[in-house]
Amino acid sequence: MITQLVDHLWQSTAMLCLAGILTLLLNKNSAGARYWLWFATSAKFLVPLSLLAGLSGRLLPVYAPRMLPAGTSALTHRLAKPFAQALLISSAPPAAPVTHLSMILMVIWSVGCAAVVTSWVLRWQRIRRALSSARPLSIEAPIPVRESLAVKEPGLVGILRPVVLLPGGLAARLTPAEMRGILAHELCHYRRQDNLTAAVHMLAEALFWFFPPIWWLGARLIAERERACDESVLAAGNDPEVYAGTILKVCRFSKQSSLACAAGVCGGPLSNRVEAIMNSHRALPPGHTKTFFVTGAMAVPLFAMALLGELSTPNAQAQAANFTGSAPTQRDTLLAAQQQDQSEGLFKPRDFDRFAGYYRDETSVLYARVYRNADHYYSQSSGKQPAEFYPEGPNIFFAPTIGTDIQFVTARDGQVSGMFLRQNGQLKPWFRISRSTYDAAAAELQRRVEENKPSAGTDAFLLGWIQSWENQARPNYADLEPTAAETARQQAPLTADLFAQLGSLKSLKFLRVNPVGMDVYLGIFDHGQALFSIGPLDSTGKIASFNWDVLP
Repeated sequence: MITQLVDHLWQSTAMLCLAGILTLLLNKNSAGARYWLWFATSAKFLVPLSLLAGLSGRLLPVYAPRMLPAGTSALTHRLAKPFAQALLISSAPPAAPVTHLSMILMVIWSVGCAAVVTSWVLRWQRIRRALSSARPLSIEAPIPVRESLAVKEPGLVGILRPVVLLPGGLAARLTPAEMRGILAHELCHYRRQDNLTAAVHMLAEALFWFFPPIWWLGARLIAERERACDESVLAAGNDPEVYAGTILKVCRFSKQSSLACAAGVCGGPLSNRVEAIMNSHRALPPGHTKTFFVTGAMAVPLFAMALLGELSTPNAQAQAANFTGSAPTQRDTLLAAQQQDQSEGLFKPRDFDRFAGYYRDETSVLYARVYRNADHYYSQSSGKQPAEFYPEGPNIFFAPTIGTDIQFVTARDGQVSGMFLRQNGQLKPWFRISRSTYDAAAAELQRRVEENKPSAGTDAFLLGWIQSWENQARPNYADLEPTAAETARQQAPLTADLFAQLGSLKSLKFLRVNPVGMDVYLGIFDHGQALFSIGPLDSTGKIASFNWDVLP
């Protein structure tokens, strides 16, 4: 068993060194590409190649001479050794009695593994206690956002039901632009499933706690995942200087995450991250050729080791004697298939052109333009910055920075007729429109912003909404468009608490029409102030967009 363990560790270490060399090739590309390369190496520590050898014996025909050719090096025998162990289980003689040394090593390993797992469980319990006492925040996001005085750093907590957990009072210390950068960073962790992949590596660290390279690999994974999220935030149009300053401001009052599977904003080497942000340039994903080369460079050694292990066993030699002269032809066919460019199945930029165009939502209040720039895809709503999204399927895309999934719909005649947007658990249909309709809507928005006059009905709705909460009456959700009404119902407990703290309304004043076309009102209450933003009434006379925040 010790021999198998040594073989597994040196093989995994060899793959780790190979991954390190390949990351140099990806140095100018996105951090996400390097992250997945490191993660593949982490997964290798959890998969002994003896399993791969056994699998290859079931999937691939065995091609081998009756005996190893003369001149085969000792290294070949060493590579094959762990696989031969797995294939000879049925015919092996009874195992020798376990030695005292093996028992001692097993006890030491068990104690170390238990200590690592226990330390993580204790840290996770502290996070769970902080989460149970956290207060929900009225921040629009695809997952809950809460704050707790028990945490020192913003982070994404949980795997099955993730939550963005902010330190108590952080929202009051940050400007809206800074808060957008922090949320975009954490939502990128959510879209990338970083907590799940981190938990996988934590399992490898628990099993191989005694092996220093596994901990070094963990540090590389954290550094690259944070760089990947930084690149995503910058790609969404956030100002590098503001974003770097936000990270420094947050980390000045923070400590690093207490658990590796709780992705925080202060992870990774801070000085290197800030330098990379300030010297930001668009980090492009690796091209098809580079992707194929890196994939092959990692896969070929794995299959070569497994194949060598299969060839070196007596079972494999016996099977090889039964193959006819047609075997080399079959082998050449299989090898040729493995060497084909696998990138042809990826999404092609030119296939996106049929989706490009102009869309409006079902309320006829919101409009968007969908377009591409080379192999980058964007959606820009009226008055907002473009949001980049990425292909998940032939007609499905996701925008990690704003937490939105997009699925385009094709009519019977083959033309794209619209799209569905899924955000905050809501599914919204958007319809394709002409360029002239979109231009007319944009001109109308520009006119409203320049005239700076509130839309008819927004003041009456807002006044009635506030009074319904003051009187502790049931709010009239029927005045809201169904999607907005559902969101308001979900936020009802927090809304009731905030209105109770504000007290009675003293005055309501219209401030401006913001660039998105929403009417902004200032409400002055007995114990504070609040800012309300309301979109124009839709074609049915209902409010389609409504949000508000208590001012500090």
